[in-house]
Amino acid sequence: MKKLVIMLLGIATIFMVGCTSDKTDKLTELDKYIYEVEEYSSLDYEYADKFYAERNDNWGGGCSAISKMVDGHRLVGRNMDLNISNKCAYIIRTNAGKYRTMGLAYTSRDYSPDYDEIQDKGITEEFYKILPFMCDDVINDAGLHVEINMRHGEYWPNGEDKYACKGTNPDSKKRVYMFELPRYIGENCSTVAEAKEYIAGLNVYSQDHYWNYCFIISDSKGNSSLLEFSSNEVCWLDEKNLPSYTWLDVYHTKAIAQTNFYLNKKAWYSQDIKSGEGRFVTLQKGIDKVKSRSDMYDLMRKVQYSNFYLDYDTCKKNYFDPRSEDIGEISWAQYDVVMDPEFENYARELINGSNEGIKDMDRQKKQDLNKYWESIFTEVTDVNAQEIFVRLYEKEDNLYLLTFDGTKKLDSIEDWK
Repeated sequence: MKKLVIMLLGIATIFMVGCTSDKTDKLTELDKYIYEVEEYSSLDYEYADKFYAERNDNWGGGCSAISKMVDGHRLVGRNMDLNISNKCAYIIRTNAGKYRTMGLAYTSRDYSPDYDEIQDKGITEEFYKILPFMCDDVINDAGLHVEINMRHGEYWPNGEDKYACKGTNPDSKKRVYMFELPRYIGENCSTVAEAKEYIAGLNVYSQDHYWNYCFIISDSKGNSSLLEFSSNEVCWLDEKNLPSYTWLDVYHTKAIAQTNFYLNKKAWYSQDIKSGEGRFVTLQKGIDKVKSRSDMYDLMRKVQYSNFYLDYDTCKKNYFDPRSEDIGEISWAQYDVVMDPEFENYARELINGSNEGIKDMDRQKKQDLNKYWESIFTEVTDVNAQEIFVRLYEKEDNLYLLTFDGTKKLDSIEDWK
């Protein structure tokens, strides 16, 4: 009997090692923290739906995005301005639905493995199955792009999140957690118009007493729209109707953009702390100068560094009532400061100096510190060319060009031809 138990344990060990090895074989490390994943030929939607329904998802970050047409090409710039983390980013491609897709998944969540764990053990079957549903951005081969941003929840004295979305369409047979939407939209829609019709048929929800997510959806036909959710309602702000959003005049809004506060009129007035206002102003003031993909990259990189100038606490101290149309001197001043060439050097020194002191800390200490970034990302997507330029910053720039055919490392954005 003892020999039988030992033999069975040995078989089980071989099986587990085989599973882990199989998942490791599907990952190619490009640089520290970033992996390319073998293209998925099938996706488990039911598993993902159940996974998120049973788990308190904790993704968050002070991210920024903006969309603009340049020489007939839709360009979308986006940052993932993340807190200190030892998590990884994964380049995801799928050929499992109506359209082929690709995108980047940054896994800054408690349930995702640390970089060291990936190095030692690979990833589990569970995490491998959920990865495609964790994409922050998805572009498909029909020319549709979706990027996702966080919105802070509205917590009232009674503990109720007034703007939480418990479900947009209770009659729908399909219930989808907000963070899954880039995957669902990318697999099934080719235009912004199709995305609107598709989402109307889903029962989209956010988790109770937590934040919502919002999306800039752009297509190769020149359309772009911001999708937000508030009090179980689907809210669209179309780029072509931008001049009619009079409540946003205080920002001199020129393009569809987002940071971390609501833009639809219903929820906009309620926001008690507008984290990200400085970044939003910088995007709006800088977008006129964007005449190329390189210009978009320069703007997004500057916006990312701006976190060292106007942070969350400063926003709280300088909160203004948008109905008074007094945006405040600090938010406007940010643009001139972060556009100064010397400011980037200052920010990089802060990042590198901070990283030297936290590299050897354990995960909890890093989370407790929660002050600077260890790995940060900037992306520029050319929706018409179906290409994504990615900048990984971890002490120095690592630049990549993502296409459906593969990933190429670049020395400069000027190499993106």
